[in-house]
Amino acid sequence: MRIKKHKNKNNYILTEDKIWVRDFTKNNTPFMDVNHITEKKDFPLFLHNELENFSGKPGNIDTEHTLHPKIAIVSNGYKFNEKQFLLSGLPNDVTILGTNRSLANWKLVGADCPDEKKRAMSYYVVNNPYPEARSCLPTKHRYYPKCIASTRTDITFLKEYRGIKYLYVPVPEEYYSGPSYGFQYKIDDYRNPICASIGLAYRFGVQKLLLFCCDDSFAEERPSSEKLENGLWCYPQQKVSNRIIDCNLRWLKNQDVKIGNHSSGINLDNATYINTEEVIDFFEDDV
Repeated sequence: MRIKKHKNKNNYILTEDKIWVRDFTKNNTPFMDVNHITEKKDFPLFLHNELENFSGKPGNIDTEHTLHPKIAIVSNGYKFNEKQFLLSGLPNDVTILGTNRSLANWKLVGADCPDEKKRAMSYYVVNNPYPEARSCLPTKHRYYPKCIASTRTDITFLKEYRGIKYLYVPVPEEYYSGPSYGFQYKIDDYRNPICASIGLAYRFGVQKLLLFCCDDSFAEERPSSEKLENGLWCYPQQKVSNRIIDCNLRWLKNQDVKIGNHSSGINLDNATYINTEEVIDFFEDDV
């Protein structure tokens, strides 16, 4: 991985897809994303979402100073509907950050879930600015954990979300920043909720981090899909996202954070693969 020290005093890793991933653990540097991920046509939508979301006066996650040293970032990757019951066995001091459709598919609540299998999701993290974000709202249950949302999140999603809501401000790009309304800390999210969750985990003082079903893999070949080393398939864009995630993990790893991965995407250089039998033990205190 190529590391670049930018004139703005930040360090960045360059992925093989030519995306620069900022060292969010470096203090006293300006928040700046030097990529041009955001297209100019999206600027009006982002600004509209930001202004509307601020007007709702949700909480500011920047003012929360709770420490969460053990964190599991959960998505709805390969076999999530089956694997999620493993989460009910995690120690009580593990904080669960849900992303993507993990909340919509959460089975660990409600009358149909046995008491011994119930488990709360600590926070749900979202940053999708488009109407498709609404597909992540739960329809099969009424469970809404605390939500941590980008200021650019689709406004209807946040209006329909029935739980407590906090906002975070994404790290600005060179050509688009948006209003920050006094937020002191910003999150490098690359418009990916798993990346946002990694940044939040650092903010929460994480010492052990597990990625759980953080992939978009599938069993059968589809048009334009590519085969993974484990025999599953995914689309090229999903590999791009996973490489960004891996670079974010590199910065955490440099801070001596123990990182595990129980997911079915590409192999990650900066996380140790954790099999099913090791998920619970991963969070046990080291001797």
